[in-house]
Amino acid sequence: MGDADYLYPNLCQGEGLLGIVVTAELLSILIVVVQSGVNDFNWLSLGRTSLMALWVTLLSAATLCLSREFLARFSRTFSAMLSYLCILLITAVISALSQLSMAWLELAQGAYIEPWLLLNHIIIAAIPAGILLRHLYLQQMLRIQQRAELESRIQALQSRIRPHFLFNSMNIIASLIGSDPEKAETVVEDLSDLFRHALTDNHTLVPLRDELNLCRRYMSIEKLRLGDRLNTIWQIDDYGTSVQIPSLTLQPVLENAVYHGIQLLPEGGEIVVTVGRSNDRINIAVQNPRNPRMQHNKGNKMAVENVRTRLQAHFGSTAVIQAEITENCYITHISYPVTTV
Repeated sequence: MGDADYLYPNLCQGEGLLGIVVTAELLSILIVVVQSGVNDFNWLSLGRTSLMALWVTLLSAATLCLSREFLARFSRTFSAMLSYLCILLITAVISALSQLSMAWLELAQGAYIEPWLLLNHIIIAAIPAGILLRHLYLQQMLRIQQRAELESRIQALQSRIRPHFLFNSMNIIASLIGSDPEKAETVVEDLSDLFRHALTDNHTLVPLRDELNLCRRYMSIEKLRLGDRLNTIWQIDDYGTSVQIPSLTLQPVLENAVYHGIQLLPEGGEIVVTVGRSNDRINIAVQNPRNPRMQHNKGNKMAVENVRTRLQAHFGSTAVIQAEITENCYITHISYPVTTV
Protein backbone atom coordinates (compact mmCIF):
# COMPACT_ATOMS: atom_id res chain seq x y z
CA MET A 1 0.00 0.00 0.00
CA GLY A 2 1.11 3.56 -0.64
CA ASP A 3 1.21 6.34 1.94
CA ALA A 4 -2.10 7.71 0.62
CA ASP A 5 -3.88 4.56 1.83
CA TYR A 6 -3.06 5.24 5.47
CA LEU A 7 -4.91 7.71 7.68
CA TYR A 8 -1.99 8.47 9.99
CA PRO A 9 1.83 8.46 9.75
CA ASN A 10 3.78 5.44 10.92
CA LEU A 11 3.91 5.86 14.71
CA CYS A 12 6.30 2.95 15.29
CA GLN A 13 9.35 5.11 14.66
CA GLY A 14 10.69 8.49 13.71
CA GLU A 15 9.51 11.99 14.51
CA GLY A 16 5.85 10.96 14.84
CA LEU A 17 6.52 8.74 17.87
CA LEU A 18 8.82 11.31 19.48
CA GLY A 19 6.22 14.02 18.96
CA ILE A 20 3.40 12.20 20.73
CA VAL A 21 5.67 11.20 23.65
CA VAL A 22 6.70 14.83 24.15
CA THR A 23 3.05 15.88 23.90
CA ALA A 24 2.12 13.34 26.59
CA GLU A 25 4.79 14.68 28.93
CA LEU A 26 3.71 18.29 28.41
CA LEU A 27 0.11 17.30 29.07
CA SER A 28 1.17 15.58 32.31
CA ILE A 29 2.90 18.72 33.49
CA LEU A 30 -0.19 20.78 32.63
CA ILE A 31 -2.49 18.46 34.59
CA VAL A 32 -0.29 18.62 37.70
CA VAL A 33 0.02 22.43 37.46
CA VAL A 34 -3.79 22.74 37.25
CA GLN A 35 -4.23 20.42 40.23
CA SER A 36 -1.59 21.79 42.63
CA GLY A 37 -0.37 25.06 41.13
CA VAL A 38 3.18 26.15 40.49
CA ASN A 39 4.02 27.04 44.11
CA ASP A 40 2.97 23.65 45.47
CA PHE A 41 4.06 21.62 42.46
CA ASN A 42 3.75 17.93 43.34
CA TRP A 43 6.59 15.95 41.80
CA LEU A 44 5.19 12.64 43.03
CA SER A 45 1.92 13.39 41.29
CA LEU A 46 3.84 14.29 38.13
CA GLY A 47 5.62 10.95 38.21
CA ARG A 48 2.37 9.03 38.51
CA THR A 49 0.63 11.12 35.86
CA SER A 50 3.59 10.84 33.47
CA LEU A 51 3.80 7.09 33.93
CA MET A 52 0.14 6.65 33.12
CA ALA A 53 0.30 9.08 30.19
CA LEU A 54 3.31 7.27 28.73
CA TRP A 55 1.61 3.89 29.04
CA VAL A 56 -1.48 5.20 27.28
CA THR A 57 0.58 6.99 24.61
CA LEU A 58 2.94 4.13 23.80
CA LEU A 59 0.24 1.46 23.76
CA SER A 60 -1.99 3.65 21.60
CA ALA A 61 0.87 4.36 19.18
CA ALA A 62 1.73 0.65 18.98
CA THR A 63 -1.92 -0.28 18.39
CA LEU A 64 -2.39 2.33 15.65
CA CYS A 65 0.89 1.29 14.05
CA LEU A 66 0.09 -2.43 14.02
CA SER A 67 -3.46 -1.83 12.78
CA ARG A 68 -2.55 0.52 9.90
CA GLU A 69 -3.28 -2.03 7.17
CA PHE A 70 -6.50 -3.11 8.90
CA LEU A 71 -7.75 0.49 9.25
CA ALA A 72 -6.84 1.22 5.62
CA ARG A 73 -9.62 -1.14 4.52
CA PHE A 74 -12.31 1.21 5.80
CA SER A 75 -13.35 4.76 5.04
CA ARG A 76 -11.39 7.55 6.66
CA THR A 77 -14.30 8.54 8.91
CA PHE A 78 -14.81 5.01 10.20
CA SER A 79 -11.04 4.50 10.62
CA ALA A 80 -10.81 7.72 12.63
CA MET A 81 -13.68 6.64 14.89
CA LEU A 82 -12.08 3.23 15.49
CA SER A 83 -8.74 4.88 16.28
CA TYR A 84 -10.36 7.30 18.72
CA LEU A 85 -12.36 4.58 20.50
CA CYS A 86 -9.24 2.43 20.68
CA ILE A 87 -7.34 5.18 22.53
CA LEU A 88 -10.23 5.68 24.98
CA LEU A 89 -10.42 1.93 25.62
CA ILE A 90 -6.67 1.77 26.27
CA THR A 91 -7.03 4.72 28.65
CA ALA A 92 -9.81 2.93 30.56
CA VAL A 93 -7.75 -0.26 30.85
CA ILE A 94 -4.62 1.60 32.03
CA SER A 95 -6.70 3.60 34.53
CA ALA A 96 -8.24 0.44 35.94
CA LEU A 97 -4.90 -1.33 36.22
CA SER A 98 -3.40 1.78 37.81
CA GLN A 99 -6.10 1.88 40.49
CA LEU A 100 -5.72 -1.82 41.24
CA SER A 101 -1.92 -1.60 41.41
CA MET A 102 -2.04 1.41 43.76
CA ALA A 103 -4.47 -0.43 46.03
CA TRP A 104 -2.17 -3.45 46.03
CA LEU A 105 0.90 -1.35 46.85
CA GLU A 106 -0.94 0.35 49.72
CA LEU A 107 -2.17 -3.06 50.95
CA ALA A 108 -5.74 -1.83 50.82
CA GLN A 109 -8.50 -4.27 51.69
CA GLY A 110 -11.21 -4.89 49.13
CA ALA A 111 -9.50 -3.12 46.25
CA TYR A 112 -11.93 -1.95 43.61
CA ILE A 113 -12.09 0.33 40.58
CA GLU A 114 -13.56 3.75 41.26
CA PRO A 115 -15.93 4.52 38.36
CA TRP A 116 -15.76 8.31 38.70
CA LEU A 117 -11.96 8.31 38.64
CA LEU A 118 -12.05 6.01 35.62
CA LEU A 119 -14.44 8.36 33.84
CA ASN A 120 -12.28 11.33 34.82
CA HIS A 121 -9.22 9.74 33.18
CA ILE A 122 -11.19 8.92 30.02
CA ILE A 123 -12.46 12.49 29.67
CA ILE A 124 -8.98 13.93 30.28
CA ALA A 125 -7.60 11.66 27.55
CA ALA A 126 -10.49 12.24 25.13
CA ILE A 127 -9.78 15.90 24.40
CA PRO A 128 -6.00 15.72 23.65
CA ALA A 129 -6.52 12.40 21.82
CA GLY A 130 -8.98 14.02 19.44
CA ILE A 131 -6.70 17.00 18.88
CA LEU A 132 -3.66 14.76 18.36
CA LEU A 133 -5.43 12.45 15.91
CA ARG A 134 -6.56 15.47 13.93
CA HIS A 135 -2.98 16.78 13.90
CA LEU A 136 -1.60 13.41 12.77
CA TYR A 137 -4.21 13.23 10.00
CA LEU A 138 -3.31 16.71 8.70
CA GLN A 139 0.37 15.83 8.96
CA GLN A 140 -0.17 12.70 6.87
CA MET A 141 -2.17 14.62 4.25
CA LEU A 142 0.59 17.25 4.05
CA ARG A 143 3.22 14.54 3.67
CA ILE A 144 1.26 12.90 0.85
CA GLN A 145 0.89 16.26 -0.90
CA GLN A 146 4.59 17.01 -0.54
CA ARG A 147 5.45 13.56 -1.87
CA ALA A 148 3.22 14.11 -4.89
CA GLU A 149 4.89 17.47 -5.54
CA LEU A 150 8.35 15.89 -5.25
CA GLU A 151 7.41 13.14 -7.70
CA SER A 152 6.15 15.78 -10.09
CA ARG A 153 9.45 17.66 -9.78
CA ILE A 154 11.36 14.42 -10.36
CA GLN A 155 9.43 13.73 -13.53
CA ALA A 156 10.04 17.29 -14.70
CA LEU A 157 13.77 16.95 -14.08
CA GLN A 158 13.93 13.64 -15.91
CA SER A 159 11.97 15.06 -18.83
CA ARG A 160 14.66 17.77 -19.06
CA ILE A 161 17.59 15.37 -18.69
CA ARG A 162 16.55 12.79 -21.28
CA PRO A 163 16.09 15.13 -24.29
CA HIS A 164 19.38 16.79 -23.34
CA PHE A 165 21.04 13.39 -23.40
CA LEU A 166 19.45 12.63 -26.78
CA PHE A 167 20.56 15.97 -28.23
CA ASN A 168 24.21 15.45 -27.25
CA SER A 169 24.18 11.87 -28.50
CA MET A 170 22.85 12.98 -31.88
CA ASN A 171 25.75 15.44 -32.06
CA ILE A 172 28.13 12.54 -31.56
CA ILE A 173 26.62 10.71 -34.53
CA ALA A 174 26.71 13.85 -36.66
CA SER A 175 30.40 14.36 -35.90
CA LEU A 176 31.21 10.79 -37.00
CA ILE A 177 29.12 10.48 -40.16
CA GLY A 178 31.54 12.37 -42.38
CA SER A 179 34.80 11.03 -40.93
CA ASP A 180 33.93 7.44 -40.02
CA PRO A 181 30.54 6.12 -41.23
CA GLU A 182 31.17 2.66 -39.76
CA LYS A 183 31.68 4.10 -36.28
CA ALA A 184 28.59 6.24 -36.75
CA GLU A 185 26.59 3.11 -37.53
CA THR A 186 27.96 1.42 -34.41
CA VAL A 187 26.97 4.42 -32.32
CA VAL A 188 23.43 4.33 -33.73
CA GLU A 189 23.12 0.65 -32.80
CA ASP A 190 24.45 1.27 -29.29
CA LEU A 191 22.17 4.27 -28.86
CA SER A 192 19.11 2.29 -29.87
CA ASP A 193 19.76 -0.18 -27.05
CA LEU A 194 20.72 2.56 -24.62
CA PHE A 195 17.59 4.66 -25.23
CA ARG A 196 15.39 1.60 -25.12
CA HIS A 197 16.59 1.20 -21.55
CA ALA A 198 16.61 4.87 -20.58
CA LEU A 199 13.39 6.05 -22.18
CA THR A 200 11.08 3.08 -21.68
CA ASP A 201 11.85 2.65 -17.98
CA ASN A 202 8.94 4.17 -16.07
CA HIS A 203 10.42 3.42 -12.64
CA THR A 204 11.98 6.39 -10.90
CA LEU A 205 14.42 4.22 -8.96
CA VAL A 206 16.57 1.70 -10.82
CA PRO A 207 19.21 -0.79 -9.65
CA LEU A 208 22.62 0.84 -9.29
CA ARG A 209 24.15 -1.85 -11.51
CA ASP A 210 21.79 -0.83 -14.35
CA GLU A 211 22.74 2.83 -13.96
CA LEU A 212 26.44 1.88 -14.08
CA ASN A 213 25.89 -0.24 -17.19
CA LEU A 214 24.12 2.67 -18.89
CA CYS A 215 27.02 4.95 -17.97
CA ARG A 216 29.55 2.50 -19.39
CA ARG A 217 27.71 2.44 -22.70
CA TYR A 218 27.48 6.22 -22.73
CA MET A 219 31.22 6.54 -22.10
CA SER A 220 31.97 4.01 -24.84
CA ILE A 221 30.06 6.25 -27.26
CA GLU A 222 32.02 9.29 -26.09
CA LYS A 223 35.19 7.25 -26.50
CA LEU A 224 34.35 6.72 -30.16
CA ARG A 225 34.01 10.47 -30.59
CA LEU A 226 37.06 11.59 -28.60
CA GLY A 227 39.36 8.63 -29.21
CA ASP A 228 42.59 8.61 -27.18
CA ARG A 229 41.69 11.92 -25.54
CA LEU A 230 39.25 10.10 -23.25
CA ASN A 231 40.04 7.28 -20.85
CA THR A 232 37.64 6.04 -18.19
CA ILE A 233 38.73 4.16 -15.08
CA TRP A 234 36.05 2.25 -13.18
CA GLN A 235 36.83 1.49 -9.54
CA ILE A 236 33.76 -0.46 -8.41
CA ASP A 237 33.89 -2.09 -4.98
CA ASP A 238 31.36 -4.57 -3.63
CA TYR A 239 28.37 -2.41 -2.71
CA GLY A 240 25.89 -5.26 -2.22
CA THR A 241 22.92 -6.41 -4.25
CA SER A 242 19.66 -4.66 -5.14
CA VAL A 243 20.98 -1.20 -4.26
CA GLN A 244 18.94 1.48 -6.04
CA ILE A 245 19.50 4.98 -7.36
CA PRO A 246 17.29 7.51 -9.19
CA SER A 247 17.32 6.82 -12.92
CA LEU A 248 19.83 8.87 -14.92
CA THR A 249 21.65 10.23 -11.88
CA LEU A 250 25.25 9.40 -12.81
CA GLN A 251 24.95 9.91 -16.56
CA PRO A 252 24.53 13.73 -16.35
CA VAL A 253 27.51 13.89 -14.00
CA LEU A 254 29.65 11.94 -16.47
CA GLU A 255 28.33 14.04 -19.30
CA ASN A 256 29.51 17.17 -17.51
CA ALA A 257 32.86 15.53 -16.81
CA VAL A 258 33.28 15.05 -20.55
CA TYR A 259 31.91 18.34 -21.84
CA HIS A 260 33.27 20.64 -19.13
CA GLY A 261 36.46 18.73 -18.46
CA ILE A 262 37.94 16.42 -21.08
CA GLN A 263 36.62 18.28 -24.12
CA LEU A 264 38.24 21.55 -23.02
CA LEU A 265 41.69 19.95 -22.76
CA PRO A 266 43.59 19.42 -26.05
CA GLU A 267 45.41 16.45 -24.55
CA GLY A 268 42.28 15.00 -22.95
CA GLY A 269 42.56 13.03 -19.75
CA GLU A 270 41.09 10.39 -17.47
CA ILE A 271 37.69 10.22 -15.81
CA VAL A 272 37.76 8.11 -12.66
CA VAL A 273 34.48 6.66 -11.38
CA THR A 274 34.62 5.25 -7.85
CA VAL A 275 31.74 3.37 -6.25
CA GLY A 276 31.85 1.93 -2.75
CA ARG A 277 29.81 1.26 0.34
CA SER A 278 30.46 2.34 3.92
CA ASN A 279 28.09 0.67 6.38
CA ASP A 280 24.63 1.65 5.10
CA ARG A 281 25.68 4.40 2.70
CA ILE A 282 26.63 4.34 -0.97
CA ASN A 283 29.55 6.63 -1.84
CA ILE A 284 30.21 7.58 -5.46
CA ALA A 285 32.89 9.90 -6.82
CA VAL A 286 33.41 11.12 -10.39
CA GLN A 287 36.77 12.79 -10.98
CA ASN A 288 37.84 14.58 -14.13
CA PRO A 289 40.67 16.96 -15.08
CA ARG A 290 39.84 20.63 -15.52
CA ASN A 291 41.24 23.59 -17.36
CA PRO A 292 41.11 26.53 -14.89
CA ARG A 293 41.05 29.02 -17.76
CA MET A 294 38.15 27.38 -19.61
CA GLN A 295 35.39 26.19 -17.28
CA HIS A 296 31.68 26.05 -18.03
CA ASN A 297 30.75 26.25 -14.36
CA LYS A 298 27.08 27.00 -15.01
CA GLY A 299 26.54 23.62 -16.61
CA ASN A 300 28.30 21.87 -13.75
CA LYS A 301 26.19 23.66 -11.13
CA MET A 302 22.93 22.87 -12.92
CA ALA A 303 23.76 19.17 -13.11
CA VAL A 304 24.78 19.04 -9.44
CA GLU A 305 21.61 20.86 -8.35
CA ASN A 306 19.36 18.57 -10.41
CA VAL A 307 20.99 15.45 -9.02
CA ARG A 308 20.77 16.83 -5.46
CA THR A 309 17.05 17.54 -5.83
CA ARG A 310 16.30 14.06 -7.11
CA LEU A 311 18.43 12.29 -4.50
CA GLN A 312 16.92 14.21 -1.60
CA ALA A 313 13.42 13.65 -2.95
CA HIS A 314 13.97 9.90 -2.53
CA PHE A 315 16.40 9.63 0.39
CA GLY A 316 15.79 12.83 2.36
CA SER A 317 18.28 15.36 3.63
CA THR A 318 20.85 12.66 4.38
CA ALA A 319 21.54 12.37 0.65
CA VAL A 320 24.52 14.58 -0.16
CA ILE A 321 26.19 15.71 -3.37
CA GLN A 322 29.24 17.94 -3.20
CA ALA A 323 31.66 19.37 -5.72
CA GLU A 324 35.34 19.45 -4.84
CA ILE A 325 37.51 21.72 -7.00
CA THR A 326 41.29 21.61 -6.99
CA GLU A 327 43.77 23.34 -9.27
CA ASN A 328 43.66 20.65 -11.95
CA CYS A 329 40.78 18.44 -10.92
CA TYR A 330 36.99 18.51 -10.47
CA ILE A 331 35.41 15.82 -8.26
CA THR A 332 31.70 15.22 -7.73
CA HIS A 333 30.93 13.29 -4.52
CA ILE A 334 27.58 11.55 -4.13
CA SER A 335 26.51 9.86 -0.89
CA TYR A 336 23.11 8.49 0.06
CA PRO A 337 21.61 5.81 2.36
CA VAL A 338 21.14 2.32 1.01
CA THR A 339 17.69 1.47 -0.33
CA THR A 340 17.10 -2.06 -1.57
CA VAL A 341 14.21 -3.68 -3.33
